[in-house]
Amino acid sequence: MTAVIVGASAGLGRALAVELARRGRPLLLVASDARDLEALASDLSLRFGVQVAVLAHDAGDAAGLAAGLRTAIAALPPVGALLLPIGVVDDGDTPLLALERTQRLLAVNFLAAVAAVGELLPGLLARGGGAVVGFGSIAAARGRSRNAVYAAAKRALQSYFESLRHFAAPGGVCVTFYVLGYLDTRLAFGRRLLLPKAAPAAVARRVCRRLGADGGVHYLPRFWYPLVLALEALPHAIFRRLDF
Repeated sequence: MTAVIVGASAGLGRALAVELARRGRPLLLVASDARDLEALASDLSLRFGVQVAVLAHDAGDAAGLAAGLRTAIAALPPVGALLLPIGVVDDGDTPLLALERTQRLLAVNFLAAVAAVGELLPGLLARGGGAVVGFGSIAAARGRSRNAVYAAAKRALQSYFESLRHFAAPGGVCVTFYVLGYLDTRLAFGRRLLLPKAAPAAVARRVCRRLGADGGVHYLPRFWYPLVLALEALPHAIFRRLDF
């Protein structure tokens, strides 16, 4: 059955595409850059002999994304999994970020996932099974003066996925949400980080190995779980002095 990856052309999304193709899954890859998608699709088709379709669409347009998905999946085998490693940050992200930039962060980091779920979940429920996988960030553990809108969007997404898990369970759809720590991608290049970066390929292997069989909330790498619990318990006066 087809696996749909929204945010597929770079970082974790690209790693997920490679891993699922390695496992023989037909794919629909969704991202904004058509050239990147076409190159990735050709590579995966040649290496693994799988069917790979692409949809180039700006995730900032959630309604358009839903319409594009509706058209794209019509020509593919039935969808069995939806993975949403989509996200964008803004270097100027503070509580005073300009409204237009704030709207884009909210659209890409939250509304795009909601739109994709709204379009594809009914089919999964009708077939009585499948998987929906969302991805959050440890940046959403506590509000800070930077990444304010990004963190708010990812926190909203985690809450949405908790509701989605309850809603989809009677229909046999496995809903999983991964809270990610630092990943070794271009977004982390050159940054001084307190803890090690995880390789996207390693995260993708873990996600794909347990796809459809590991619902709930999981932290990757796993050492982040107790650290986030500790951060959440810190008094604000102490937390605000930390720089991470």
